[in-house]
Amino acid sequence: MTLHLGRDLCGHLATAEQREWLVTNGIGGYGCGTVAGLLTRHYHGLLVAALQPPLERTLLVTKLDETALYGGETYALATNRWADGSVSPRGYRHLERFALEGTIPTWTYALGNALLVKQIWMEQGANTTYLRYHLRRGSGPVWLSATALVNYRDHHGATQGAGWAMQITPLGYGQPSGVKIVAFEGATPVYLMADGGLCTPAHTWYQGYDLAVERHRGIIPQDDHLHCATFRAE
Repeated sequence: MTLHLGRDLCGHLATAEQREWLVTNGIGGYGCGTVAGLLTRHYHGLLVAALQPPLERTLLVTKLDETALYGGETYALATNRWADGSVSPRGYRHLERFALEGTIPTWTYALGNALLVKQIWMEQGANTTYLRYHLRRGSGPVWLSATALVNYRDHHGATQGAGWAMQITPLGYGQPSGVKIVAFEGATPVYLMADGGLCTPAHTWYQGYDLAVERHRGIIPQDDHLHCATFRAE
């Protein structure tokens, strides 16, 4: 079964942020978000793990904000709304199509004459989320940069990151292939790894993500997330 939304829906923020996707791992963990890539709920994230299955659901990995370079042009593929009401970047404008291929959420971005595909799924029985990028069409290579944003909080909560220093350790030899994140002493370690490419560790809090659904519900509408690493690959 394939369900798909075209550019007429994906290319308009008001509709694309109201369509949501969900993947699960069968032990209480999940990943979910909007078709637009915009965070609108406390529950949105790539990896919300049940640390004591099926309990202690904890947001560990929030999102990857991607930028693509193709044919001399730069395409920001992420979408974020901030506390001042601004939306930047506006990556949904490059979204050609969203589909459920079986149960796998699949995004197709148009980069000039190229098509870049992103897919998200979870490993059953494990707190592991996979993202796959594939160049479906193009006359040359695409250079992809992905800003990885993490957290460590109850999936009902919100974060104020100022002053919170997580321990970030590079993984791999020579060119790091990932990072290990320990949010605080005794916290469950989180691993972000890539098959190929280069990983550059970071530690910068991005503050003031505005969550439209939580604002409507009368709940704390702002959240902070930590930029822990940047992944780059051709």
